[in-house]
Amino acid sequence: MEQEIQLKDRQIIEKDNRIKQMERDSQQELLKYRADIEMIKKDFNDKEKKVLSNHEKIVKSLEEKNAKLTQDCEQLLQKLKSQQKEEKTTKSITFNLFLSSKLLRTFTGHTHFVNSIDYSIFDGRPFICSGSVDKTVRVWDVENNKQIRSFDGHSDDVYCVKFSPYHYYNNNRKVICSSSGDKTIRFWDIEDNRQLQVFNGHTFWVCGIEFFTI
Repeated sequence: MEQEIQLKDRQIIEKDNRIKQMERDSQQELLKYRADIEMIKKDFNDKEKKVLSNHEKIVKSLEEKNAKLTQDCEQLLQKLKSQQKEEKTTKSITFNLFLSSKLLRTFTGHTHFVNSIDYSIFDGRPFICSGSVDKTVRVWDVENNKQIRSFDGHSDDVYCVKFSPYHYYNNNRKVICSSSGDKTIRFWDIEDNRQLQVFNGHTFWVCGIEFFTI
C-alpha cells in the first residue's frame, strides 16, 4: 500500500514537472512569437516610412515640374504678347514709312549691287539688313539713318539675307542669316558683331533662304 502511494506521488511529481516544463516552453514560445511580432512591426514601419518618403519625393518632384511648366507657359505667353505688340508696331511703322510717295531714307555703304534686304523691329526700333555683290552683309539703323554693322565672311556674292525669328524669340538674340554664291549659309550675331554658324553642303550658289518650324 505504501509503495503504491509512493508510486502515485512520483507520478504526480513527474506530471507536475512536465506541466511546469510545458509552461516554461510555452513562455519561451510566447516570447519568441512576441519578438517575431515586434520584428514584423518594425519591418512594416520601416517599409511604411520608405513608401511615405518615396511618395513625398514623387509629390515634390511633380510640384517642381508643375511649377516649371507654369513658368514656361508664362514666359511663352509673354513672348507671344511681345511678338504681337512688335507685329502691331511693325505694321504701324511700315504704314507710316510708305504712306507718302517721297524718298524718306537713303543708305549708302555697299560698293556693288544690293541683291537682298530684310526689315525687322528690335526693342521697338526698326532695322534693315542687306546683302550685296560686294560680298558683305550690312545692318542699318533706320531711325538714325546709319550703318551699325558690316560682316565680310562670304567669299562670293551675297544673294539673300533675313533676320532670324528663331534666335530672337527663343534666345532673345539679334541674328541675321545670309546665303551666298560661295555655297554657304551663315549666321551673324549683330550685338556680338561676329559669325555664329556656317552651313556647308550645297554644290552651287545658294540664292534663297527661309525659316520654317517643323
